[in-house]
Amino acid sequence: MTHKAIRISVGARPLLALFVFGLLLVALSSGWQLRETTQRRAAETDAELSAIPLLYAGPLAYSLQQRLERPEALHGLLHHILTRHNLRRVELRTRDGEQFRALSDDDGEPGQSAEFSLAGSGELRLQASASTVGDTLRRDPLLRSALIHLTLATVLGLVAALMLDRWLLRQLSHLSAQASRFDPTLPPQTLTWLEPGEPRPRELLQLEQALDHVRTSLGDELHREQSRGRELREEIARQHQALQQAERSLEMKRRELASMERHDALTGIANRREFDAALRREFKRAQRDQGRLALAILDVDHLKPFNERHGRNAGDEVLRRLARLLAEHFQRDTDLVARLGGEEFAVLLPGFDIESAQGLMEALREGWRALAVPHGALPDGASEDGIVTISAGLAASQPGHPYLGPQALLQAADEALYLAKRMGRDRLCIAS
Repeated sequence: MTHKAIRISVGARPLLALFVFGLLLVALSSGWQLRETTQRRAAETDAELSAIPLLYAGPLAYSLQQRLERPEALHGLLHHILTRHNLRRVELRTRDGEQFRALSDDDGEPGQSAEFSLAGSGELRLQASASTVGDTLRRDPLLRSALIHLTLATVLGLVAALMLDRWLLRQLSHLSAQASRFDPTLPPQTLTWLEPGEPRPRELLQLEQALDHVRTSLGDELHREQSRGRELREEIARQHQALQQAERSLEMKRRELASMERHDALTGIANRREFDAALRREFKRAQRDQGRLALAILDVDHLKPFNERHGRNAGDEVLRRLARLLAEHFQRDTDLVARLGGEEFAVLLPGFDIESAQGLMEALREGWRALAVPHGALPDGASEDGIVTISAGLAASQPGHPYLGPQALLQAADEALYLAKRMGRDRLCIAS
């Protein structure tokens, strides 16, 4: 029976429930009919008990008169009343106190009873069987058989429904456990909650196919999401590399900008801003330590005619060659060479007095003359060699000859340069 219940389609469960419900309705209807029949039989029994004294009053009176001569007639009449009307007990009591009774062999429960007075004869007591459901069933074989079969069918239906329900609940619990272990990354698998060889209902096979479809769909979606995740991570890595490259480029630009703020774009040496800061710093140190600080201002002689003759690029190259020569001659960490603007340069020499700085500047002039850069556009009365020359003014702050401030030292060197140009250029003048 269990295997048949399992083979039944799950969709048959509502039909089975309707069948059981119909059986219950039939049972209720039969019970109601049985109750009505029992009540009707009780009413009929009451009516029959009431009619017996009327039917047998004469024969009973006559039998009592003949009881001495024919006592068996009275007993026969009582027994006839007992069996004819299906009574359990018939008792007759005379006025003299004699009692005559007839008893049935039925040992059932005492039922309805009634007592009647016989005019001039005595009292008649009748007792019938109880009008119960069981008594009604015993007296009605067809109804009894129908109820027995109905009860059996109802019990069998309930057992079948219970077994099917328990089987469904077991399958659903296994399904819940299978769902909790659901992993879309694994390949599709068959339903594992069914026992080996256990038949699979059509609905569960459809459910298995649906789960496989869901797992396949989720697995494909998961793979797509993983691919998109990898692409996103790769794109983030590329963007990160591009950002790092941009940061490095920005850092280089920043350094270039910082370098441009401190260095001359044409010659690569310090610019005017860096020179002014260094002059203030070194002048304060010289004042604090009672040290020496020399400053030379240089200028390329007749650069404007040279540019007009050879072009601006040639003039820029002259400035770059002079800057390289300055960097080669003054290589101490504390030395500073700078382009102040145009063709004007400056040399800041911490720790040098006027005599030491003068020797270095003369050596610089000789080194520049050794380069012998041809001019080609010197005015009349200029250098006889026909080369580009430089003029320089030198000033030094030292003990015994201090200056009030860095600007005063710069002005003194600038005035010495002016004096060198007034005296014919291509020379070095020292501030007094």
